[in-house]
Amino acid sequence: MPRARALLTALAMGLAGLSFPGPAAAQEPGTATLVSSADLITMGELVGLSGLIEAAGECAAGRALELQRLTAGAESWELVDPGVTGPGGEFDFSVGPEHTAVYLAVAHATEACAEVVSPEVLVTVAALVQASLPSGVLGAGNCADMSISVSPDKTGQEVRIQRSRPWGWQTIATVTLAEGSAALASPCFGWNDIGTVRLRARWPAQDPLNAPASGPVLSLDVVKAGWMRRIDRVTAGRAISVSVREAGEFLYRRRDRDQRIPASNQKLLLSMALLDGLGPGFRFETRVVGPDLSKGVVRGDLWILGRGDPTTGRRQIRRMARKLLEAGVRRVRGSVMGSTSYFAPDWWAPGWRWFFPTYYVPLPTALTFRGNRSKDGHHVRDPERRAATYLTRRLQALGVRVAGDPGAGRAPGGLAELAAIRSVPLGDIVRGMNVWSSNFHAEVLGKRLGVAASGTPGTIAKGAAATAKWASDHGATVTSYDGSGLSYGNRVTAAGVVRLLGTAESLPWGGTLRRSLPAGGMGTLQGRLGSVTVRAKTGTLIGASALSGYVWLERRATWAEFSILTSGTSKSTAVRIEDAVVRL
Repeated sequence: MPRARALLTALAMGLAGLSFPGPAAAQEPGTATLVSSADLITMGELVGLSGLIEAAGECAAGRALELQRLTAGAESWELVDPGVTGPGGEFDFSVGPEHTAVYLAVAHATEACAEVVSPEVLVTVAALVQASLPSGVLGAGNCADMSISVSPDKTGQEVRIQRSRPWGWQTIATVTLAEGSAALASPCFGWNDIGTVRLRARWPAQDPLNAPASGPVLSLDVVKAGWMRRIDRVTAGRAISVSVREAGEFLYRRRDRDQRIPASNQKLLLSMALLDGLGPGFRFETRVVGPDLSKGVVRGDLWILGRGDPTTGRRQIRRMARKLLEAGVRRVRGSVMGSTSYFAPDWWAPGWRWFFPTYYVPLPTALTFRGNRSKDGHHVRDPERRAATYLTRRLQALGVRVAGDPGAGRAPGGLAELAAIRSVPLGDIVRGMNVWSSNFHAEVLGKRLGVAASGTPGTIAKGAAATAKWASDHGATVTSYDGSGLSYGNRVTAAGVVRLLGTAESLPWGGTLRRSLPAGGMGTLQGRLGSVTVRAKTGTLIGASALSGYVWLERRATWAEFSILTSGTSKSTAVRIEDAVVRL
């Protein structure tokens, strides 16, 4: 026991001789600021990031620190640049970032100084969009080669080509950036663009890395192309309207809002209204009706009911006779009669010269026969009776006895159909009208259009009104008095014609219309434009000439609509100018 007490005493004395430190010294606290020289920069620009550490003594001056950033879409911070504070605790960095990021400055803790972290600062980086044009001048009707690049790399993303408008920037094309984040755009400019056009490329934000950006504004002077200036020279000093349009855009315009006489270009307007209203596959039906057939005997008159087929002739009547024979007709106790009731007997339109019915257009009837001309070519007033006469002869030749003499008049109601024939499709009939510019076809078809629009009886005025309404419904104002274009009172503009031709191209029957027009060297274009790929309708009156249709643009590999309307010029001069314009 005495020994243990002695050991404890010795241990206590030894411990008393040792030295222990007191409580740990406190780290000096501080604060830091951070500001950027710009909140938004374009990729490739430098931005300054500066700040101040406020702390006592060595915890402010000469203190090591780091600039860190968190890039948009990233999950962790990265070191951008190390630095050291100045004598007053100030610091600054200069960086050229590619992407939008949040920045902060960090001074790590030391033995004497606590860690100091600045507030976060957002620096938004817009993409760098560059664009250029090889030339500042472009001929109208051509396309500009616009080179575009975007930085940083945005391969596979889209860039918009925009044009300055009074209301703002309009996107006119969109292109995809190829490998290397570059693209080539080819915006095209036509007649309506002549003047100074302002363009730019814009990258709309498609990822979080960069803000949207636009390239420099490029000025492009669109001037008349060489062929346009040549047309100007060819038409100078003349009362001529010219309009050329493709894909909804005018390529050339000269006085194309002036109202002019369309002459036979009226048939072109009628063709569109017909094909749209009846359809290119429509067939006219000519019927034979009478009292009920009993034991091969028709106890009364046979009536031929025409419905506006302008092609009825001997061949069609022979078919009708055979069908009656096949139906069992062996004897007709009455007569064969031609009906006059489906169309009115009008043979005149406002604006016609007095001699037109005599020399330029036969009587347009619902039941026609051989173009309503006599054997020697004179226009006849009784085509219905002539059709009945020929059917009587054909029936007799087939052994059918017909008691009465043929005639014509208004068919009674309540009769049964005994036979019927159908015409070729309307598209083929329209082609015959347009290739040879048949006034007779036009007025017969016009009356039939009038029936479809306004009911019986068909009249020239009803057909003209239906044509004008169709044109108005499709954006063109037309003054229309007939279907043939003989009227000097008809009016249309070249711009209106090409607008309607363009509409036709977008409709199912557009190809039928184009093919119905004579090609170069064909029909009414015989001796004209044989080497040009063109489909066009001619028009001729004293003091008025017209040529409208479609011409193939070789460089664009597409059809364009055109119309040339001339007033007060001789036909030979008008033809020379029309052909020159089409070739140009």
